[in-house]
Amino acid sequence: MSRKKNPKYLGFLGFLGFVGFKYFRDYDIASLSYFAYFAFFGYFWLSKIAAEMIDERYLENSRRAKAVSFNLALVEVAVLYLIISLTMVSRAVLAVVSAFCFASLLIAYAVAFYSFEKR
Repeated sequence: MSRKKNPKYLGFLGFLGFVGFKYFRDYDIASLSYFAYFAFFGYFWLSKIAAEMIDERYLENSRRAKAVSFNLALVEVAVLYLIISLTMVSRAVLAVVSAFCFASLLIAYAVAFYSFEKR
């Protein structure tokens, strides 16, 4: 009997995001990209739903959650480009903001999908 793969342990990769705070010790801009690992915390929500059978309601809720995260992405990109064009910000600030934008999109999808499934 085969078991269905459950990505619940991928959520623990989110703790790699705390490596990004190493920037404040060595001021290496590359370490700021570790903040994107916070996106893996979304798997804690997605793993609760992964055991269910995929049906029409599941697919519809996935589409609705993608729409919510897409709207968030539009707002984040608009704000990011306004910040870039109106102010002089450093590369470090842009790296942190873009990493947090990436993480927030995946977490927003996971939370929205979980909330749609549990309604």
